[in-house]
Amino acid sequence: MTTTLENCMTELSKQIGDYWASTSTSSGSSTTIIDTALIAKANDWISDSPQEMYDRITSGTYDEEERKISSLSNTAGTLTTLAHGGTIASGVTYEIHRMFNASEKRRALIYAAKHAFPYIHSQIRDDSRTAGNWLRNGDVEIWALTTVPDNFVADTLTCAENTTAPYYYRGSSSAKLSGSAGSLYQSNTQVPDLMDLAGKTVTFTAKVNSNTASDTRLSIYDGTTTTYSSYHDGDSVVEKLTVTAIIADPPSSVKFSIHRGASSTVYADDFIVTGPTRDKIYIGDLGLAQNYPHEIRQSLDTSINDEPWGILRKYNIGSDGYLYLDGGTRKYRLRIKGIGYLDFLASGASSTDWAATIAIDSPQTEILVAEAIIYLYTQLILPNFTPGTNDKFKDLMGYWMGELGNRQIKFGMKAPDATVKWS
Repeated sequence: MTTTLENCMTELSKQIGDYWASTSTSSGSSTTIIDTALIAKANDWISDSPQEMYDRITSGTYDEEERKISSLSNTAGTLTTLAHGGTIASGVTYEIHRMFNASEKRRALIYAAKHAFPYIHSQIRDDSRTAGNWLRNGDVEIWALTTVPDNFVADTLTCAENTTAPYYYRGSSSAKLSGSAGSLYQSNTQVPDLMDLAGKTVTFTAKVNSNTASDTRLSIYDGTTTTYSSYHDGDSVVEKLTVTAIIADPPSSVKFSIHRGASSTVYADDFIVTGPTRDKIYIGDLGLAQNYPHEIRQSLDTSINDEPWGILRKYNIGSDGYLYLDGGTRKYRLRIKGIGYLDFLASGASSTDWAATIAIDSPQTEILVAEAIIYLYTQLILPNFTPGTNDKFKDLMGYWMGELGNRQIKFGMKAPDATVKWS
């Protein structure tokens, strides 16, 4: 359920009557595009009033270039533009934008992605958090980079996101470790709160699959002493490795690592550090709007399938992105539901690339498009236009505001039911 920025722009263009896409039929020059389909257009189909008109090349050497169009000659179907990077050859696809250029439409759609909230939104359901876990992203579900999970560091070894069953044990991904001998770790550099473990007894666990005996183990390091777990048996079966240590007071560093030698392939997931009672857990990376969930449920951590999940009602949300919990929630798994703002993403990161996608499709894209159109017409209501032109754009914007309201009613997404919270 995703739609590319390119396809959203095409739909926007069609809905405001500003869609033309074709292919050059002869080689032109750096300043001309030749297309016999344009012979059917009147020369004044291209004009400078009331706004400038642009082309956009969509294939070939000069793909993605946009240039102002100065004129059309329908004798041979020749479009004259400001200079492209070189000759626009035959067989090159292109677009003509007569009301708003492609970049303006892109900017409007990116703006609309968030401003159409909550009628369109991302739906969030996360089962990855464990109350009392001192690590961030311990379930290794969040990967801004493909080479290391967020809040972790890969030292020497090769790390990659694995999403192939059955080699993940919580959520839908694990860390695959291979290549040279080394470690994957999280330390106080990534999570400064780990220094609060000074003088405390802590236990570090992880679910690990290794195909080589005496090759893979966990460790706790406090700047002076390294304490190791036992090795994985190397039988390609998931084992819960465990190590317990007392952190120095004060420690010069606090680090929790998984180590492997050069001969094994390892899958690791569900990293948990417990110790002194921890009344908060970070949820600022879940993408919840204002970091506020609609519902939180809790289940004992003894089983992934432990049911039923009870509703958690006593908590507070801090401005620091932390969920602050009441007593009695230590080592419980949490299920967090809510909604977040939409954006166009490529490889999990915000992007303006035409191939970037937004996590909705038709008919919810109708709301996105209407919101973007209103943004565009707002930009045209300017004092340098004549009163008649301004009135025209105001009328068009008024129409689209009404259309947006109708689409919100028809196609607006339903948010999860919110539960009553006690505090």
